[in-house]
Order: sequence, then structure tokens, then C-alpha cells
Amino acid sequence: MKYQTGISGAIIVSAHNRYQPFIGSVGVAEGRIAAVSEGQLNKEDCEEWIDAEGKILMPGLVNGHCHGDMTLARGLGDDLTLLEQNQKFADTGWFYTLITDEDRFWSRQLTYCEALLSGTTFIMENMYWGLGEDSVRAMKEVGIRGALAEDVRVDFLRPDEFVSEQLLTGFIRLCRENGLVPVLGGVSEEDYDTERLRKIQGIQKQYKVLLTCHLAENTWRQEMVEEKYHTTAVDYLHRNNLLNKGLIGSHVVYASKEEVCQLARTDTKVVNTPLCEMKIQDGIAPVPEMIRQGVCVSLGTDGAMWNNSNDIFREMKGMSLLHTISGGIRSLKKTDILDMATINGAKCFGLEKDYGTIEAGKKADFILIETRVPHMQPMLTGTPETVTSALVYNATGRDVTDVFVDGRHVVKDGVLQTINVNDVMKRVQEASEKIAAALSS
Repeated sequence: MKYQTGISGAIIVSAHNRYQPFIGSVGVAEGRIAAVSEGQLNKEDCEEWIDAEGKILMPGLVNGHCHGDMTLARGLGDDLTLLEQNQKFADTGWFYTLITDEDRFWSRQLTYCEALLSGTTFIMENMYWGLGEDSVRAMKEVGIRGALAEDVRVDFLRPDEFVSEQLLTGFIRLCRENGLVPVLGGVSEEDYDTERLRKIQGIQKQYKVLLTCHLAENTWRQEMVEEKYHTTAVDYLHRNNLLNKGLIGSHVVYASKEEVCQLARTDTKVVNTPLCEMKIQDGIAPVPEMIRQGVCVSLGTDGAMWNNSNDIFREMKGMSLLHTISGGIRSLKKTDILDMATINGAKCFGLEKDYGTIEAGKKADFILIETRVPHMQPMLTGTPETVTSALVYNATGRDVTDVFVDGRHVVKDGVLQTINVNDVMKRVQEASEKIAAALSS
């Protein structure tokens, strides 16, 4: 068989064999992995042959929670909790009155450029405000795979004014026509109301889409639920049969052992953003307990207002170190963390049959990582191996050299092949300067 692309002699790391690294090759045809084999590939068997000696080949990373609209405000929310940011930026609607939809389009594109260049091939955009067809175009032009979460509300300040059936139908159709995952954005704890939440769940079931919401993220939202319903956020949803396999809860910092069991029994998914939660003092989620109970936990970065970086490699190291210091040296295994960044991310969006491992028949979404640099050496690939250690503790997104999405070589030798990154950066810089000028006036 003639492969369209052959990646030869890489160090292959994947969940399908529990991350036991081996020197092997991947053949790509028609956007899928056609073959995975040990050893080298012959040049004559490939239309494009890539010598990957000394590079790690692994599945593309998944960022399950991001707000690309906020990349233009990177660095402007430092040294503030989320509650303090809410208070500080409320009068502009989180900068909405200071910027244009075009500014937000470029902000999202910069987010996706950063993501691809650092090895993320799938990202969930939690849109502050939809951009219609431009929401899809922002992803498609950059070449990243992803999900778009359309808020069920016309405006998050008016929780009972929902978007129209026509808008939702068109949004879902457009996403699916372009290979993106449509997601419905729900409400946070300050807007919990049993009738309202049942109505949202009804919309989710009607359109057969996933539902995402910020859940049990911080103490002040927990206190709102306690005051109104005399319980916690997770337990409140469970009592009302609102936890289910189609729900993606973001953060889930505050969950008791019993609530973790509730999440596990209902197959509710969790996206945790450890660096964000440290930076804005949200707290430490019980992720090790979630893993022990079988909850599907994946990783996200949140937006640049709350994390500043879009690098999932940093999240992996942060996740490990945070729980080492809070729960003990063996709280999480390296394989647990790699699962969160790859196969669990795919499971979160119901895509595990197509993504998340390096196996024949799956979509050709994978990345190459340079190891022949001082901070990645020495490296052992036998028994014991240090490849997984290097991925969790040593690597950053800057070590990613090549990225493939659907078999398309979208990052080549560290250069994005799809759009002009310098142009995007220039436009987002201009938008950020507008915001800074308004805040200082």
C-alpha cells in the first residue's frame, strides 16, 4: 500500500498499550492512520516520507475548556480572583462594550494558533457570545479540530431569555457540516433554578447535543447553592436527575467523596483546569479521587484571563505537582495524566472511536515532539523508560515540531502552514491596546 504520508522511526507513545514507548512508524492515508508498525518505513512506500528519528509521536492533545474571546485580555486579570474580576469588569460586560466582533474573531484565531503550535489538535471554545458562521470559520481557517459551545442564553445577564430554535438548528447544522462538535452552554450556580435547568436539559435532549457548564468551581458559587437549596452544586444536580453522560462539568473543584461517586455513577464528564484554579485561587479539585472512582477527567486551560497560557503540557505538569503536594507523592500516575490529555479528552466529546490513541483506523491527528535537546535528555525507551516522564515533566508546547490534523500537515518544523500568525498577532495586539486604554482612562 502506498501511504500519502509516512512517519518513520519515531518513539510512539499512546494509551492503547498503556504508554509503553516503542520505536515505530505510522502510515497515513485518506486522513486516517492506515498502519502502525515497529521499525522504519521505506521511502518508496510513501508519497511524503518524514524521518522522525529522535522524536516522540503521540496523539494530539485535547483542550476541553477554553475561552478564546479572552485571549485579547491576556495579562489584564492578574492578581485578582474570579469574583474580583467579575466586579472589576462588570460595567463593560467583560470588555464587550470596548471591542468588536472582528476583535473577538482574531482573538479566537490567536488562541487556536497557540493551541496548534503547542500540540493541541482539539479544543472546546466556550463562546462568550456567538459569532455565527465566523465561529466556525475561525477554527476552520486555522486548521484545528474542535467543539463550539453556544450559550443557551441570548445574554448571560438574562438567564431566562434563551436563543431561538432557528439559531440553534442553524448552529448545530453548521458545526456538523464542518466537522466540529456542537455543544450547548448551560448556566453557572448563580442562575440555578430547577425549572430553568430542566428546560435547558430538555433543549439538550431535543437537539441531541452535549451540554457544558461551569460546575462547583469556587466557594462563593457553592455558598449561593447552599443558601438557596441547602446543599451543594453537584448534589443539587444529582437530586434533580440533571447529571448524565452528556454533561461536561468544567472545573468541579468542590466535590465530596459521595459527590464524586454521583459523577461516576451518572458518567458525567469533568474538565479540570489546574493552572487556572491555582492562579485565581479557586482551589484544588479532588481529581485523584475522581480517577479512582472512574470519572472521565480531561484537561483544559480556561481562557487567557485566568491562566495566560494555552499549553496543555504545562497543565499536565501542573496537575501532577499540585496533587503531589496536596495529596501525596503517588496521588496520580503519569499514565493518568497522559490519559487526561489524550484519550479522556476524546471520550469527553464521545470521539474515542476516532481519536485519542495511535491505532490503525483512527483519524490521523497526532504530533511530533523533539527530544534531541538538553532538557529532554537523557531518555530511556526500554525498561525502565523515561519517555512518559519527559512528556509530563520536561516537555512544553515549544518542543512540538509537527502537527497533523486529519492527516493534514498543519504545523511543519514549528511553523503554522494555514494562516499568517503575524497578522493575527498584530490584530489582537491592537484590540488589547484598546481595552488597556479604556481601563486606564
